Amino acid sequence: MKKYLSLVLAIIIALDVWMSFVRNNAVENVFGIELNVWVYRVLWSLLAILLFTNFIGELKKEKTTEK
Repeated sequence: MKKYLSLVLAIIIALDVWMSFVRNNAVENVFGIELNVWVYRVLWSLLAILLFTNFIGELKKEKTTEK
């Protein structure tokens, strides 16, 4: 279940980063802090990549333990 949570969060974050291109704001608010939109995109993209790689790692670990 934990691995699927990582996948869902990665997808939500990726959609949010994509929407930041559509909205075309100069700054984004993260927890009440204004960030340059490019810093926002990089940080959230890195988090999405981390969550996705965690999902892939958990999936591989599950497959190796099944054998």
